[in-house]
Amino acid sequence: MRVLVAIGSNLGDRASHLHSAVDELNRRAGKVCQTSSLYTTKPQYVTDQPQFLNAVLELETKLSPNELLLCFKDIEVDVGRTPSGIRYGPRILDVDILFYGTEIYQAQTSVGPLHIPHLLIHERDFVLRPLLDIAPDFIHPKLNKTIRQLYSELKSNIKTPPVPVLNLGANKHWVLGKKTYVMGIINATPDSFSADGKEHLLNPNVAVVQALDMIAAGVDIIDIGGESSRPGADPVSLQDELARVLPIIKGIRAKSSFPISIDTTKSLVAKAAIEAGANIVNDISAGKFDPSMIKTVAALRVPYIMMHMRGTPATMTTLKNYSNVVDEVINELILAKADAMAQGIPTWNIIVDPGIGFAKDKDLNLLLLRQVNTLTQRCAPCPVLIGASRKKFLGTICNKSNPKDRTFGTAATCSAAVCGGATIVRVHDVAEMVDVVKVSDAIWRD
Repeated sequence: MRVLVAIGSNLGDRASHLHSAVDELNRRAGKVCQTSSLYTTKPQYVTDQPQFLNAVLELETKLSPNELLLCFKDIEVDVGRTPSGIRYGPRILDVDILFYGTEIYQAQTSVGPLHIPHLLIHERDFVLRPLLDIAPDFIHPKLNKTIRQLYSELKSNIKTPPVPVLNLGANKHWVLGKKTYVMGIINATPDSFSADGKEHLLNPNVAVVQALDMIAAGVDIIDIGGESSRPGADPVSLQDELARVLPIIKGIRAKSSFPISIDTTKSLVAKAAIEAGANIVNDISAGKFDPSMIKTVAALRVPYIMMHMRGTPATMTTLKNYSNVVDEVINELILAKADAMAQGIPTWNIIVDPGIGFAKDKDLNLLLLRQVNTLTQRCAPCPVLIGASRKKFLGTICNKSNPKDRTFGTAATCSAAVCGGATIVRVHDVAEMVDVVKVSDAIWRD
C-alpha cells in the first residue's frame, strides 16, 4: 500500500530526528520510496514554541492502518519523544499518517482515534507544501481536490509560508530559492587544470589562509579536492588523497565553523572528511566510481552533490555523442537520483550538477547553460549546482589559453546559472563571482 506520511521536529537536532524517522520507517514499516525537501515552518495552533523542520514521504507498506499507527508511535518514543502535556506543543518527533492509499478509514485504537485521511491536512501548510514536492496531483479522497488545489486555496491565508532549506548539520541550514550560493574551490593537487593546487600540497596552511580569504570575500562554502578530474588525469591513491585534504579541512575547522564540502569519488575519503568537519560530499561520479559511496553518504546523513559525466577523466573526451544533451543529462541525473534514494539518501540531501565540461564539448556546454531553467524545473525539488569556472570552452570562446585569464567568461556563466534558477555556482575567483552573483540575484531573484 502506498502511504503518505508527515514527519516533523522542533526540538534538539531536528534534521537528525527526521533522518532517524526515515531510518526507522525503513526498518520497521516498509520502504521509504521518496521524500520531499525539508521545510522550516512557523508553529501552528500553539505559537509560543520553536520553529519546526517538516517533510513528507511516500512509504510502501504491508501494515494495516492500525498497525502503522502503533509503529509510528513506537518510533516517536524510541527517537526521544516524551509527553509534554501540551496538545500541538513542542516535540522531538511527530510521525503522522496522511493518506493510506485512497482509503477513507477511522477507528478507535489503543493509542487514540485514527482518521484517514488525516482530518487537518487541508489547513496545514507544513503538510501541503512538502506534499507538492512528491504528490501534487494526488486527489484527497474526501475533499475530491488535488494537493495542488488545496495548497492554492490555503496559500492566500498564509502569512509566513514554509521555507525550503538544505541542512548542513546541527540545525545549520541554507534557505533555498532566496539567493544563489557561491562555492569556492581549493585544489590540493599538482595537476589541476587551473594550475592552482601545487602550493597547497607543500603547505596546507596556505590553503587555510586562502579559505579564510574566501570567507572574508563573501563565499558561502569551501570545496576541497585532492584528486584532479581534468581530462587524462592520473588516479590518486586513497592514502595520498587523504594526506592532501584532511590537513586543510582540519586547519579550517580549527579557525572557523564555515561550511566545507569534500570533492571526492572515494567513500573512505568522504567519510574521513565528514568526520574531520566537512558538511557536504561532492562526487563527480555520482557514485559510479565507488560502489560504497552512496551507502556511505546515506549513513553520514549529509548533502550529496551528484554530477553528470560519462566515462572517467581518462575516457570522457571520447564520450560526447548526444542526440539531445539537455534531455539526456537530465534523464541520467534523474536515474542517478533515484538510485541514491533507493540506497537511503533522502531527496532533501541531493544536489544535482549537469557536469559542464565533463564529456561535453563547447557547444554542448553552451546548450546546457542556455537551458539551466529546464534543468532546475525537471530536477526539482533538488537544488542545482553549476560549475563552469575557468573551463576550456571559455578559453576557446575568449581566446584565453591561461585558465586564470577566464574570469570574465566565468562571470557570464555564473549570471546564466542565476538566471536559470541554479542554487550554487562553483568558482575559483571568489571575490569577483560574489559580486556577479549579488547583481544577478538582484536582477532575477529579487
